Amino acid sequence: MLKYLKLFEEFITEKKPKGAPDFHHSDAPDAEGRFRDLSPKKLAAWLIKTRKKDLKRISGSLTQQVVFNRKSDPKYADKMEKTRIEVYKQLGRDDLLNKDESVVTESKDTESGLGKIYLAFREDSGQRWWTYKGFAGDKFFTQLHENNIDDVEVNPDYPILTYHTDTVKKLLKSGKIKEENIYNHPAHISKSGSKEEFHKLVGEDENIPKTVYSKNDALENLNFPIIAKPSKGHSGIGIQIIEKPDLMEDVDEKIFDTFSEYIDKAEEHRFINFKGKPIFWMERTPLNEKAKNGKGEAKEEMEFGYAKRDLKDLPKDYKKVLEKFCKIYEDLPYMCFDMMKGKDGKVYVIESNAQPGVPFDSTVEAYKHIYEDFYKKPLDEQSLTKLNEYAKTMIEKTLKKDGGKRFSIK
Repeated sequence: MLKYLKLFEEFITEKKPKGAPDFHHSDAPDAEGRFRDLSPKKLAAWLIKTRKKDLKRISGSLTQQVVFNRKSDPKYADKMEKTRIEVYKQLGRDDLLNKDESVVTESKDTESGLGKIYLAFREDSGQRWWTYKGFAGDKFFTQLHENNIDDVEVNPDYPILTYHTDTVKKLLKSGKIKEENIYNHPAHISKSGSKEEFHKLVGEDENIPKTVYSKNDALENLNFPIIAKPSKGHSGIGIQIIEKPDLMEDVDEKIFDTFSEYIDKAEEHRFINFKGKPIFWMERTPLNEKAKNGKGEAKEEMEFGYAKRDLKDLPKDYKKVLEKFCKIYEDLPYMCFDMMKGKDGKVYVIESNAQPGVPFDSTVEAYKHIYEDFYKKPLDEQSLTKLNEYAKTMIEKTLKKDGGKRFSIK
């Protein structure tokens, strides 16, 4: 969005004059990082102070940022335009704010579709895929977290994806967002985060390994070997295989509260879904014994390799089970299921997660689907082109992770 740029053509020309130096960030005092890090309101105040209210100098700084970033980073360029408007407000220049819309260079229909979805996130969560080198949470989503929600001017008409329930709760309490614009409302997140809640919600479904919630019920109703699980956890931490009934004596029910029959698996997969349909698929390959057969110390992590798969190749039996479980979890439109096929050929759902890890270009797919669902229109061509570029970069970065040993494309 390049609103009001034409208002300053008398000050600045967009094309670099012949012989002019290449673009560089402002060398004004303390400029380093401020254009990217500060909110439009705070950046405007800083520009007004450091440029001594000189509108020509302020405009020059902002226009330079816009011109050199509008193609490579349209979201950043849009932030500069929002800062320009904020400068007008803080200087009381209503004459510029109220200029006829005919001088605006772009209409609403041609604005970039990037940055129009909020991501509620915790900065120290370890979800490297959202924040890695400024991708996803910076390039196309607009990130909201515990350290910036008081500074960002939140648009209440934008949708928001929950990856941190406390942040969303704070935004709701402050009235900055609307309940109806939340994808994965905090009130429903617990349905996926707890293994016990998961099993109680899906009940005795035929595509779930038989499960009980006490040692006595396990001894009376399950066939051994069984899997003992803590209610909460990730990466297989805390999970333990109990081979025989007499070994149950050593099981501490203060730690383990969910017990399932062990399924000898032939293959395993992870599916990220949106409103009942899979939007991203990875095949999981065990890299250690615990991931392969559950054997190992309870504190040990399950290590998997992930291969990106094409959804066009999705088998019908997986698709059918996914549709059923997405309907069970319809209160959580953005949902991930870990699934496996037993050596008996039957498909099972083994875990759910409403805030899954997002390697490869899964963040791009999430953005596309949320945008089209919320705004009821497809993304513009320019935004799609940028997203495809970001997707390519994210895939390349993923494939290089961990020495190229864990991630692949199949």
